[in-house]
Amino acid sequence: MLAGVAGLALGAALVTAGPVQALGAHQGHHQGHHRGHHHGRAVFVSSKGEARNGGRGCRHAAYSDIQSAIEAAPAGGKVVVCRGVYAVSVTVDKPLTLAGRPGAVIDATGFGYGVGVTASWTTIRGLTVRNASGDDSTMPYDGIITAGFTDAGPVPADHVTIVHNVVRGNAGSGIDLNSTSDSVARDNIAVENGVGINVADDLGAPAQGNRVVHNITDRNFGGCGIALADHTGAGVIGTLVKGNRSDDNGLSTATAPDASAGSGVILASPIPGGVVKDNVIVANEFHGNGHGGVVVHSHVPHVDGVPDSDFSGNKVVRNLIGTNNVRTDESDLETTGIYLGSATPMQIAIHGNLIHDNTYGIFTAGDVTVRHWRNHFVRVTTRQTGVATF
Repeated sequence: MLAGVAGLALGAALVTAGPVQALGAHQGHHQGHHRGHHHGRAVFVSSKGEARNGGRGCRHAAYSDIQSAIEAAPAGGKVVVCRGVYAVSVTVDKPLTLAGRPGAVIDATGFGYGVGVTASWTTIRGLTVRNASGDDSTMPYDGIITAGFTDAGPVPADHVTIVHNVVRGNAGSGIDLNSTSDSVARDNIAVENGVGINVADDLGAPAQGNRVVHNITDRNFGGCGIALADHTGAGVIGTLVKGNRSDDNGLSTATAPDASAGSGVILASPIPGGVVKDNVIVANEFHGNGHGGVVVHSHVPHVDGVPDSDFSGNKVVRNLIGTNNVRTDESDLETTGIYLGSATPMQIAIHGNLIHDNTYGIFTAGDVTVRHWRNHFVRVTTRQTGVATF
């Protein structure tokens, strides 16, 4: 993919530890020995499970319904979902591990999400979650979300670990770290969703101190591979986005003909006083996205009596950024590695990146101050340019 760029000494350091593991590692993760439920065993779910079974392993699972197994498991226990397709939506309402065996699929067609989490200190591991979809505007239609939607409204959770899952074909986000703190999305594959991995504050609490690391977020049709977005003013703060591969997003498909373009990763807010700050974008790969590989959109100009948007402290460091902005962006009709747009004054640190095969390396729109050093530009016509307004 680097073509002639590979000769640079910097190239080997850009993707520290590699973006992600292979798909087989996601699906074949060893579950180990399990504790919880009766006599210290895990709770097993199989499409052929029956209450009369002993519950020891997939061949003798006592449950055929995932939600029932969750309710039966003790706090701190484990629910193991065996191979099969389960047409359900589940909500994890106590701290436990929900672990899929290879071939365990949750098909959320017609449901608001595949897996929701209302209990902090929960782990979701090894599942394929697909096809969350519907027409209820109050539902997110995510594959996995760090919240559950109850009769009393949405209930978010903190300290949620989402690891080694495949999320595909969900109308909302594949994985949604929403109004959560100290949660992790790691080593997942998020493809062909509306958005790959979303970090947002839609449910009334900030998204703070979260980590999005070593994921593949490719070909998400409706928007970005990874999105950090403040929609309520609570804020998206201190996110680490590291070691991901995010390619070919926001290009739209026949299933989303009106979808807008999307970037590899975006930091954005469409509201007055939006807060997207102290986030670090490091050692990722971005190629072929509809907007730039890395994009900032701070949309709202100064409003009297309202603090300006706060995009301070964000850093873009040691990323590998190929040809992007293939669907263009505001005032930028050329291929571009990094696009920075702000309607109020903004500063951002850009350093140690390798940007190649673009017309523009860095494009600014508005009063944007770029503090940059040690970036490498290969086959880039103009290293930095821009326009005065956004």
